[in-house]
Amino acid sequence: MQSVLLFPTAMEAAPLRALRPDLDIRVCGVGVVETARTVARLLHDEQPSRIVLCGIAGAYDATPLGAIVQVGVERMAGLPTQYATEYRATLRFEAFTEVRANTVSRVNSPAEGATIENMEGAALFALCEEWGVECAEIRAISNRVGAPREEWNIPLATHALAEAVAKIF
Repeated sequence: MQSVLLFPTAMEAAPLRALRPDLDIRVCGVGVVETARTVARLLHDEQPSRIVLCGIAGAYDATPLGAIVQVGVERMAGLPTQYATEYRATLRFEAFTEVRANTVSRVNSPAEGATIENMEGAALFALCEEWGVECAEIRAISNRVGAPREEWNIPLATHALAEAVAKIF
């Protein structure tokens, strides 16, 4: 089966849809609950061989806006240490730098060893691990964690993401 590409929002998916209408691109919704619901339905109903989550992210460090990274390890931010499970990607692409990520329920969570923050990744990794399905997460940096929304560059990030993903699929 061809890869299923998930995006949290239609806005994030639009540049890739325009560039590569032949790809299986879906919108999962923002946050862990919407992502878990979509991924669970996909795994149960369609049984894909691999799922790749794509979207924008905030950087805790100086990673440039528009840079493309691949998440190797995800964790839910804000949980007490004894409950902070790490989830790992099982599919990797050589084209991208690998980073650690926090899945957050609100922006501006402390880094706690992560390079980026997003709102969906841990849900994908946990469900795919449970079902034995290959998964990956590719993110484009749209902002610095803590920067006001008017400083985010979402168009730069979504277009860079589309170009990078189009090259590997």
